[in-house]
Amino acid sequence: MKREMIILKFGGSVITDKKKDIPTINQENLKRIGNILSKHSHQFIIVHGAGSFGHPIAKKFDLANGLNNNPKQKKAIEETRKQVLELNQILCNSLSKRNIKTKTIIPSKTMKTNGPKNIEKIPTEIFDEGLETGKIPVTFGDVTEDNLQGVCILSGDVIMEGLVKHYKPRMSIFVMDFPGVFDRYPTDKDSHIIPEVTLQTLKILKEKNTTKITTDVTGGLIGKIECAMEMAKHSETWITNLDHLDDFLNGKPRGSRVVS
Repeated sequence: MKREMIILKFGGSVITDKKKDIPTINQENLKRIGNILSKHSHQFIIVHGAGSFGHPIAKKFDLANGLNNNPKQKKAIEETRKQVLELNQILCNSLSKRNIKTKTIIPSKTMKTNGPKNIEKIPTEIFDEGLETGKIPVTFGDVTEDNLQGVCILSGDVIMEGLVKHYKPRMSIFVMDFPGVFDRYPTDKDSHIIPEVTLQTLKILKEKNTTKITTDVTGGLIGKIECAMEMAKHSETWITNLDHLDDFLNGKPRGSRVVS
């Protein structure tokens, strides 16, 4: 019987300490991810963010806006790529401790973009190779070559959108540090989870336009919801946190469902 496919995106805020200016792993969450996934037999594809392994240096050298005249930028690109790959290897090594076999797909070596939200071609044949050998393909946000601006930040959210359009999994889950999309900043005492995120929800969040909601070199929550709305045309799409991931894999989703 064919296994049900689920595509997961682990945010950088989940697997790293995103508030740090230097690369810092969230070891506890890595262990939790391995423990949860090892209990389930779904066919997984994993995408992960960069968190403190990518955002600080990318922001400092303005990598999101492409090549410029800063002589230090080339080194910054190399360092960012090195750091996000290191994060990927740490995650994959953590999963291997739970006997979970993985196959890394490095975007900067396998993908090219026409602007930050337009991947020229998703190398699905490489993902298929992993799936066919019983491995979990694992990819991540990276600095890729770009036909329009030299380089760009290709976010894990955009990669996930491309994968979902191709594979059309039954479920696609963004695993963040908060258990869903809130009507205001999540730590505000009067905040509430929005159970169903629609185009109108997105419009309201954009109008609020608070720095806390949108700040991120890859577009933050707004960019994530925009990708999720496209994904929702092909897959049941949710935003939740690690506390609820096991519930999802047991068929009891909890969080915010995004609908197109």
